[in-house]
Amino acid sequence: MRRLKDRDFIETREGFLFCVVGYSHPSSRIISYLKYVPSVYGRWGRKTERFSRTMPNYTIPSLLKNIDMLKKNYPIYVFTSRIFNIQMSAVPNVCISKKYFPEVALHSFFSSNSLDSLQMATIELVSLLSRDSGISKNDFGVTGSLLTGIHNPKFSDIDLIVYGANNCWKINKRLKMVNENTFQRSDLDKKRILARWVKNYPLTFKEANWIYDRKWNYGCFNHRSFSIHSVRKNNEIVEKYGDKYFQPRGIVEGEAEITDVSESLFLPSTYKVRGLEIKVENTLEEVNEISSYDGFYTGLFEREELVSVRGKLEQVNDKRGNQYFRVLIGSPECKGLDYLKPLKSSR
Repeated sequence: MRRLKDRDFIETREGFLFCVVGYSHPSSRIISYLKYVPSVYGRWGRKTERFSRTMPNYTIPSLLKNIDMLKKNYPIYVFTSRIFNIQMSAVPNVCISKKYFPEVALHSFFSSNSLDSLQMATIELVSLLSRDSGISKNDFGVTGSLLTGIHNPKFSDIDLIVYGANNCWKINKRLKMVNENTFQRSDLDKKRILARWVKNYPLTFKEANWIYDRKWNYGCFNHRSFSIHSVRKNNEIVEKYGDKYFQPRGIVEGEAEITDVSESLFLPSTYKVRGLEIKVENTLEEVNEISSYDGFYTGLFEREELVSVRGKLEQVNDKRGNQYFRVLIGSPECKGLDYLKPLKSSR
């Protein structure tokens, strides 16, 4: 049976649409965030139903407000995890009325004779990317409003999924090689994006511009914005909920060198590092990795690059008795004031 995983969607009995986060879930719940709710004033919809988005942007402060709203009005969807030692939104299995799978939705586009303009643009983009990268169309999917069928062809984006590590690195390499204007945004779009990033993240314009130049998985196709998100295939999911325990150790900052980026395309985006040592209870501990649940930092950095980081220090213990430390970006404790920035050019 197809398991729920990152970027899938689930619908609740109230008609709420939640986006699934990650691959590791408690036995009775699915960790996810609320993205759309029924609303007569909503800009999204299908048939006679209308929906509104619950988050103006995908930042931690917006997510915390989202969770606070659920705590007040629908506490059944808020869950305190003993594994991650945080409070999060998670849908009980008994509350799920429908599941949405990205690859199934995209397959239905290719087999349909009645598509709207956004769906047509989606299959054109997937066909182009499949041809240029050598990735089968069966290894693509759609998420967001396209997946749930509430998209508006006038303004909705194309949010694509690519399945499998090898495929994700192929598409990463292909899009980094694009020198023509096929997927480039306009200068006006760039200015708007940079202004939004500087407002929502602790970045200077110079740092935001550096990140913009590294954003391989965002672009424009036929005057429509698109994004590409990496998702593991089922046989690549090896970690189960509870295999590791995460203990918070405070907010830290420092500098590190990236040593491994092989897990940086997935959620959480993980970079192995060296050179970052943090004092924990009078003992100097080496940090082994930096992980981010904020997709903003996905696939940005390369090996041997130096970075500046601020985030939540976590002590990670697994069932085998192993222990290491990581810095987490995108934690509730940092309230959006954490970051992962380039320190200087690679050596």
